[in-house]
Amino acid sequence: MKKQFSRFIVIGLISTLVNYLIFFGALHYLSLQYLVASAIGFIGGVIVGFFCNKSWTFESRDTKSRDIVVKYSAVYLASLVIGMICLKIMVDFLYFSPELANFLVIGVTTCTNFVGVKTFVFKK
Repeated sequence: MKKQFSRFIVIGLISTLVNYLIFFGALHYLSLQYLVASAIGFIGGVIVGFFCNKSWTFESRDTKSRDIVVKYSAVYLASLVIGMICLKIMVDFLYFSPELANFLVIGVTTCTNFVGVKTFVFKK
């Protein structure tokens, strides 16, 4: 489990970088609303994370790729909803900047993602 969690963190850092760069670009260069920019960044990070986590973190050789994709998508959809709620509260009610709030939300959802992926998607 330590090995998997360590690898999950490494992939998480890469996915987070992708997520945040897409978010930042969408927010500042495309002038998208912060929730929309965050959702787009999240999806970009999820795509990168899926392939890396499947092959490296959890070393899954499962041939039922469609089943894995559906389960992985369900875990990350739940995280997206949780993240959007947290982001909305932080920005609109606690007056955090969207940049800081999005960064904090990524940290929160990383933990829920690991538990969901480990127990629901790539369980052995």
